[in-house]
Amino acid sequence: MTDAAVDLRGRAARWGMGFAVAVALCIAVGLFLRLTGLAAEGFGDDEVHKWLAAQRYLHGDFGGDDVEHPMLMKVLIALSALVLRPLGWAPEAITRFPNALAGALSIWAVAQLGKRLFGRAAGLCAAALAAFSTTFIGYQRVAKEDTLLGLFLLLVLLCLAEAKAAADDGRSPRRYEVLAAASLGAMMASKYFFFLVPIPVVAVLWVRPISVWRVPLRRWFQLIGIAALVWVCLDWTPFLPSTWEYAKTYLTGQQTVHGSLYVMGRIYPNLVEYGLRGTPPWFYAAFAAVKLAPLTVLCAAIGLCVAIAQRRASHRIVLSWLAVWFLVHSLSGSKWGRFFTPVLPAFLLLAAHAISLGAGALRARRPALGYAAMAGLGIALCIGEASAAILHAPHYRLYINALGGGDARVPWFFPHCDYFDAGFREAVEKVAASAEQGAELSTEIDWPAKLYAERAGRSDLRQTLVRRGQACRSNNPCYVVVQSGRLYFKNQDAVAKLSRRTPWTTVTIRGEEVVKVYKLQPGDGPFPDAKVEEPVPAKHAAQ
Repeated sequence: MTDAAVDLRGRAARWGMGFAVAVALCIAVGLFLRLTGLAAEGFGDDEVHKWLAAQRYLHGDFGGDDVEHPMLMKVLIALSALVLRPLGWAPEAITRFPNALAGALSIWAVAQLGKRLFGRAAGLCAAALAAFSTTFIGYQRVAKEDTLLGLFLLLVLLCLAEAKAAADDGRSPRRYEVLAAASLGAMMASKYFFFLVPIPVVAVLWVRPISVWRVPLRRWFQLIGIAALVWVCLDWTPFLPSTWEYAKTYLTGQQTVHGSLYVMGRIYPNLVEYGLRGTPPWFYAAFAAVKLAPLTVLCAAIGLCVAIAQRRASHRIVLSWLAVWFLVHSLSGSKWGRFFTPVLPAFLLLAAHAISLGAGALRARRPALGYAAMAGLGIALCIGEASAAILHAPHYRLYINALGGGDARVPWFFPHCDYFDAGFREAVEKVAASAEQGAELSTEIDWPAKLYAERAGRSDLRQTLVRRGQACRSNNPCYVVVQSGRLYFKNQDAVAKLSRRTPWTTVTIRGEEVVKVYKLQPGDGPFPDAKVEEPVPAKHAAQ
């Protein structure tokens, strides 16, 4: 690492043949890990909506459900279906393919950003971590918008760093400013997290005192216009009247099915309006501490301390990223593990920065050992992530490091997010193979239940949610599906009652019974007489 790199002066160093080959290898391995066994897990509840929306897109219908999410991912899924379905790919793999590809591109973006911020060695080390990080891989293999959001955020930050370096070098930063604005527009077209827009604003303003780079007010408005134009071109469904009608019901909570989340042995309200009364502010701090390999956590902590202490130009960009992201997400009452995907590379970059600093200090004392030390430290850092990835494939999200007590703690920490409905497909297939004609299937995710029941030729199965007054009300046998992590205020008393019974069948993943199916006879119900009340947000309680 050079002072020019960390101070963002001059042009970024070229990779050189050896580094370029190593980065390309990281991208190739990372893509392989993200693509292999994409259909090993059945659809998660959110993924079914993406798949069905993509099918509607292919027929020119841009309405329906899921319009609370931008259209970019669904367009990519639709295009993937045109190419991959004739090749025999499963719907689950087709739906996840765009994110797997974007995940590989994220490795390249991490490498480029790391090289610009901290030098070539740190960029390569960060790329290797991004390629092998089992948590990064796992959450980039589900069809949610966070991977695309994270990719474009990386590009925004890279362009900001290049703009600052160009301005201080006497070159024009305008090209990089335009690219940053375009990337920001694509980022907003990926996911409606407009509250992350302050990240580049804070970074620019914080770098201003140590740079000649200036963005006049008129230029700000020009860049906002570019970002808005890119957003509209990539995501024009918000301007459809049908979207407005759906938005009314979504914003008033009429589309909310669960509204709570089981985290670390307790159920929390999980809606934005709960604020600090919702899922606790320390959620993501705990997530970072236990979902990365221990050595990665240690090195990232060292890198963070260095960044806070020195606050040089590169540090300020990363710290702006972390500060805004953690502030808005910690204050929100709604938290999900997949939201961590766009900020996870910051920890990998800080870890690589710490390794680069350590190797540099050793090289200063013993020059002959400098490069060997860098290679050794980098390999040791990556081995922790790589070994976890290899051991957990294809269920990459099911990793808890030794600091958190190991994988036995997966059902306790973040089971809703980590299991992401893994095993549910197999449970429905078992019910479909044996259930009586017209039997009831009561679950927490009725859309995937309906899809997999129909795929098994059992469209006769009646679908209900595990809710009082809804579940097991027919005069037919009722199969109640209980999933690890899908424990809510709305179903906790039913789950408690059923836990005293012997399951009709179970689905096991990595030694844990992640799905249990209970068979209830006509007249029997999953709920006891006593009812546990669900917390109500203050603004609703006042009404």
